[in-house]
Amino acid sequence: MYTRPTEPRSIGGVLDDGLKLWRESLPKTWPLAVLAQLSVALPLLLLASKFPGLVPATPTSAFSPASAANAQAMLALIKSPTTWLAYVLILILSVTCYAAIVLRIAGVAAATVDSLGGSLMAALRLLPKLLLQFLLFFVAMMGAGIAFALLVGIGSAIGGRGAVTAIMSILIFFVFAFIFGRVFFASMLLMLEDAGPAESIGISWRLTRGYWWRCAGLLLVLIIIGLVFTLVVGFVAAAIGAVLGAGVLGTGVSQLVSLLANAVLGSLYPAVLIAILYDLKLRKQGGDLLGRVDALAR
Repeated sequence: MYTRPTEPRSIGGVLDDGLKLWRESLPKTWPLAVLAQLSVALPLLLLASKFPGLVPATPTSAFSPASAANAQAMLALIKSPTTWLAYVLILILSVTCYAAIVLRIAGVAAATVDSLGGSLMAALRLLPKLLLQFLLFFVAMMGAGIAFALLVGIGSAIGGRGAVTAIMSILIFFVFAFIFGRVFFASMLLMLEDAGPAESIGISWRLTRGYWWRCAGLLLVLIIIGLVFTLVVGFVAAAIGAVLGAGVLGTGVSQLVSLLANAVLGSLYPAVLIAILYDLKLRKQGGDLLGRVDALAR
């Protein structure tokens, strides 16, 4: 049974807390995970029914007139504003469901779980701030890309283009990894602390100060767990799709397998991230308290 810790835990203890929180919150979060997965699966089923044979079942059918006609029709569909609007709506629904999952897991941890409708409404209220924060990150990424292009241009102008590009790529990778690790919890803090888009970035930066390697190790283990699970599920779904073909039936069954898997996995990442955040707060509070005691002793 999950109990919110009152003192910092080891890496294994944090992961154990996250897994306990995941198991206890699963009954509260799987409907939202299913809804999020359906928002992605249903459009794929629609495409499979509207453009049968677009993905050839055998290499000899790759250049059939029907496949070519379907490919042209699908390309026209992708260019349609209606299609892009549908994808925007899917994105909004997915983000809303994810935010509601996070809020419900936090409710389980605090023993104050809101209703399903209440969680969705709270997630909808957070949606503008989440989208604004995404925009901030996007602008920052664009700025980093432009800066990289300028540095490469300067390097090529002074000679040694290949060496300069390689060195700058390595440096930028490490700088990006460091910054990403420091602001990784921003969106989670935005939802849990009801902080602003920029304020939550600052909170994440302060909480991870001195704990970058610890967080990186925890996240690496979490990514490996999720990757293994995803690979197994993907293999099963691909095998089913290969047996049943590329039509509606094959796509539907493979999507059903993915849906069920994601319904189970959908709350794993946020549950472990919440456990990491609780640990960081305890460590930061302990460090701040120690600093105040030292200041008083002087």
